[in-house]
Amino acid sequence: MALALAVGPGDWALPGVRMHVVASEELDPDRLRALARPEVVLWVRTRTNGLRRSTAETLQLAGSAFVQVRPPLGTPALAPFVGRVGPWVEERGLDVARVRRWSPGRLAVDVEGPFTEELAARLRVMRPVAARWARGGWPEREEWTRARAFSGVELSGLAAAGVDCGAVPPRTRVRIRMPLGSVTADGVCGLPLRVEVPPTVDVGKVHGMLVLHPDAELLVEVGDEVARAEAARRLIDQLVSATPGVPAVSPRTAGPRDGGVR
Repeated sequence: MALALAVGPGDWALPGVRMHVVASEELDPDRLRALARPEVVLWVRTRTNGLRRSTAETLQLAGSAFVQVRPPLGTPALAPFVGRVGPWVEERGLDVARVRRWSPGRLAVDVEGPFTEELAARLRVMRPVAARWARGGWPEREEWTRARAFSGVELSGLAAAGVDCGAVPPRTRVRIRMPLGSVTADGVCGLPLRVEVPPTVDVGKVHGMLVLHPDAELLVEVGDEVARAEAARRLIDQLVSATPGVPAVSPRTAGPRDGGVR
């Protein structure tokens, strides 16, 4: 496991930063571009199945990106899904065979409720690279076994759930989503974390959490609000500046040799 090293009084050197940013397609284009960093996974909420060309080009600057869509999709709607950019759909009610035919390969899926064998069979057809699982309680052991067969699973909505680590099989890598204020030094059953942080969070609190959990990822919601997007950009810059060997240069201010696509 990577370690965070103290490099000076009050300073931290982080092993790396990975942040998920949830934004709206209505966000000011310059602000969205400033968030499209190699360290960032962009999740873009939409009202329609079409993206502006400038938005589609901006998404290619991020480490990866997922765009919310509603099947069925035509050829114009599929145009942005190249390289590291993929569609993001809700599993419930989908014709999974049809989705598999049009999906370009990097699919993110929202799923709800127990992780049944029926759900697992549907996901095996779709082959998502990311699954956001809103369980509504702590899963049974059989659910953990099914879920761990898929990559990129994030389990959320556990605020009122009783934790039973005995139900979690060994070598399970399902990522637990939780707010920063709920993260303890012990974590949750040794599972990796995806930690929700407000864009205006004290960066020192984030540093402290990453020292305890170096493999944790961050998640911040900005929507279409310019102030939240600017605060998120500053947070990313601060965290990247604490990562040795990584230049803290945002695409918004980068010169021709900076901020390029990874």
